[in-house]
Amino acid sequence: MIVALLVAGGVFSIGLPALHNSFVDLDDQTYVSNKPVSTGLTIDGLTFALTSLSPYWHPVTWLSHELDAELFGSAPAGHHFTSVLLHAITAGLLCLTLMSLGGGVRLAGAAALLWGLHPLRVESFAWVAERKDVLCALFFVAAVAAYLRYQTHPGRRRYALWLVCGALALMSKPTAVTLPAVLLLLDLWPGQRRVPLWRLIVEKIPLAVMAAAVMVLTVVGQQRDGATSLVPNLSLATRLANAAASYARYLGKMLWPVNLACHYPYERQFPLAWVLPCAALLVGLSIAAAAQRRRRPWLAVGWAWFVVTLLPNAGLVQSGRQAMADRFTHIPMMGIAMGVAWAVSQWAGTQRARRRAAVWAAAAVLVVFAFLTVRQIGYWHDSISLFEHAITVNDSDYMRGNLATTLMAQARYAEAEPHLLAAIRLAPSEVGYHQDLAVLLSKTGRLDEAAHESQMAIALAPRTALLVEFAGLVALRRGRYEDALAAMGRAVDLGSDTARVAAVLNDNGASLAAHGRPRDGEPLVRKAVQLDPALAQARRNLVLILMDERRAEEARESLRLAVDATGNRAEYSDLNQQLNVPARR
Repeated sequence: MIVALLVAGGVFSIGLPALHNSFVDLDDQTYVSNKPVSTGLTIDGLTFALTSLSPYWHPVTWLSHELDAELFGSAPAGHHFTSVLLHAITAGLLCLTLMSLGGGVRLAGAAALLWGLHPLRVESFAWVAERKDVLCALFFVAAVAAYLRYQTHPGRRRYALWLVCGALALMSKPTAVTLPAVLLLLDLWPGQRRVPLWRLIVEKIPLAVMAAAVMVLTVVGQQRDGATSLVPNLSLATRLANAAASYARYLGKMLWPVNLACHYPYERQFPLAWVLPCAALLVGLSIAAAAQRRRRPWLAVGWAWFVVTLLPNAGLVQSGRQAMADRFTHIPMMGIAMGVAWAVSQWAGTQRARRRAAVWAAAAVLVVFAFLTVRQIGYWHDSISLFEHAITVNDSDYMRGNLATTLMAQARYAEAEPHLLAAIRLAPSEVGYHQDLAVLLSKTGRLDEAAHESQMAIALAPRTALLVEFAGLVALRRGRYEDALAAMGRAVDLGSDTARVAAVLNDNGASLAAHGRPRDGEPLVRKAVQLDPALAQARRNLVLILMDERRAEEARESLRLAVDATGNRAEYSDLNQQLNVPARR
């Protein structure tokens, strides 16, 4: 227990720099700022947590964020503190679990530290949106620990305990669907349970049923959010090639954890000269591990743990934009850490020189990993640091676009523009980049260029209401009022908010009239009245414009129509007097 506490304390202290980090513009706002999560623990929040399928069903994760909102409000440090603490507790619990697997105190501590201090862990605990990752890992390990206890001392309460822990893992993140398979692995080693295979399977059926239900809910939620179509038209061959390459890359990053980034873009073309060696490596290691299942069962189980738990995120069913992600190794690397620790221990044996070498080597590796982890935490300090680092590792349109929008939100338009241009160069058919560039050009007063870029966006998505509406706004600023009216009318037909469009046209029309251009303003205000007959201010402005143009009879008729449509409102009282129109009762 003391060693486990030391492991947890060491992991927690190395993760503390994350408390100085901000939220990042990469899903953090979805998990922190949106209601009802941001209002804390409420009935509405509980209902939302239990029923929301976006991005997937993970009620424990939502409740965790709601508890943070209740305790810390919108202060990032508090939310980061919870994630770091959960990660540290998981490392300590993993140490205890590895002891239950037969590892000595030092062996279990070293393996747990290898896992907990590895830089690949940073994405899971330094990214608030990945709270689901640290929660899932915690309950996953808790389920394994409880199951190991159940193996040696069967009983209903112990059975219920690991089942509940498994359920909580599934309710934290869907990747826990592999837990039943992992528990079966542990029946082979260290359990060596002398019971028929069918009984081992039957006792896990309740957990497997829950896992199947979570899988269905996940598919529904991901399809509803469009996450499965963010990288469209992926063939099965491409997905298999990416899976093979990703397994090899994950092993490489575990061994040499540098150039880690928050996004690894998807490569549609995988040269056979790269894919075949990766696939051969995966198959070869699997055969070698299987061959050692009797002499070195921990090697076979550790490798199978890695392969099996990584399967949901291997990309065979693509979700999201990424080809791979550091966070996907969170649970799988536990198997690798166990295998490495046991292998080093067996190599050292009882020879003093080898044991001493192993201790010094482990200490050196852990110090290096701790240093790299602290450095990696720094990249997550804020959105700009995160995206700039990602671009230096793997340039991609997605990271360029994210960096540009973050800079635009800070009115740093000159810095944002090159990144948008680069994003368009990398992905010329991505509508959002053209639209963002149009907004940037409009903000900087380059209206002709903004109009051109806006049309580029519309050409790619001609039936998107907001794009057409923005084109109308640019036309208004350029003084192309007929074009603006046509665009605004089409935007409403496509689904833009009628009241919002009417208000914009009314404001612009009134402004033109106030600056001595009532003839230019009149069509805009008339269109506003047409779109929103209940907009009393637009009806008043139309009457005022007609009065300015000395078209008294038309003004009186417009006032009568206004009163008929909206009632005899206070906005019209002075107009009634000026036009000698008796007020209606």
